[in-house]
Amino acid sequence: MKSQWEALYVELRDGIRNRKYAPGQRLPTEHELSASHGVSRNTVRRAYLALSQDGLIRIVNGRGSYVMENGIVYEIDAVSRFRDVLDRLGVDSTSRVIQSAVEAAVGEVAERLELVEGNLVLRHTTVILGGDVPFILTTRYFPFDLIPDFENRLARMGAFTPLLREEGLGDLHRVSTTVGARMPRDDEAALLACPHNAPLLDVSALGRLSDGRAVEWQQAVMNSQLIRLSFSA
Repeated sequence: MKSQWEALYVELRDGIRNRKYAPGQRLPTEHELSASHGVSRNTVRRAYLALSQDGLIRIVNGRGSYVMENGIVYEIDAVSRFRDVLDRLGVDSTSRVIQSAVEAAVGEVAERLELVEGNLVLRHTTVILGGDVPFILTTRYFPFDLIPDFENRLARMGAFTPLLREEGLGDLHRVSTTVGARMPRDDEAALLACPHNAPLLDVSALGRLSDGRAVEWQQAVMNSQLIRLSFSA
């Protein structure tokens, strides 16, 4: 015989799978479910925690619990950008800066950007959101001498590609992409509002200008429950 929280979990799980609750929909509050089902709020909380651990919902502190969106296909080619995918779907996209700093290029960063170790790079970490849903956490490295007043202008514009065009440097072309998978760190799970037991897509990519100069080395993690990658020739 199922416990109260297990019975509630099954009811909600089946409701999500049967689309009684649509992707992105806010679920009833703990108080509402407690009253309608005659159970304690701790029972509701335990059922919601299990749904979150299964990747079916995301719990946003102070705002509620939401059914996980899923299935956005990100088709990767030389010029594709995830924010363009969201825009085509009619989803408002934003980028939230987590950290930005100028530092010396070392190791893989220097190698990928074809710089002498010690040359300065701009390290820029952001979360890409669709609506209020975080999809991608990305850290990008750029040669600091690429654009005058680089850090401030990137912060103001919020995107690298239009900044390149404004500076007359042309378009950015992705020349290589490597994809793996791993479990999230605590900070990544928090920033992406994803379960600790759901793998992330671990993606690295190199971007060059049309003249061949390497100008962007990107290391990103993506919520695998929300994004599917597709590669085109």
